[in-house]
Amino acid sequence: MKRTFIVFALLAFGGVFSGDCLAQTASPAPAPSGDDFPAVQEFLLTSAATDFYENQPPFPSQFRKVRIGRVGKNKKDALYTLCGEFLAPAEGSKPKWTSFATVKTSGYEQYLGSSTTYCTNSKIIWHKTGDLSATLQKRLDALKK
Repeated sequence: MKRTFIVFALLAFGGVFSGDCLAQTASPAPAPSGDDFPAVQEFLLTSAATDFYENQPPFPSQFRKVRIGRVGKNKKDALYTLCGEFLAPAEGSKPKWTSFATVKTSGYEQYLGSSTTYCTNSKIIWHKTGDLSATLQKRLDALKK
């Protein structure tokens, strides 16, 4: 009973107090093994674009600072995260940049707003792929068609 109440409280009030948002949907494909980085990159980009498309608003009009990092020395068991910011129109005010993190789990989880502490972890090792903003934008644009 106590565990049920705690889970209910977290689900009901977790986002209200922290200003954070979590979306978790069925993965677009099975999550790849961490030792296959190209597959991990594809998985995270596809998962993020699909999640933004299926769980709007806010609907991103632009992305910036999108990159992939991992926490853990062993690539196979590391926690991979796609981090970045998106620009979304705000009602009656200037659009604002919002941070996001898409985390590879057994599927994926996507966080919006200040819950993106995954991306500020001091132990994160950033992959050298560079900025993936344009790639993520193309994936999202392809889903709109």
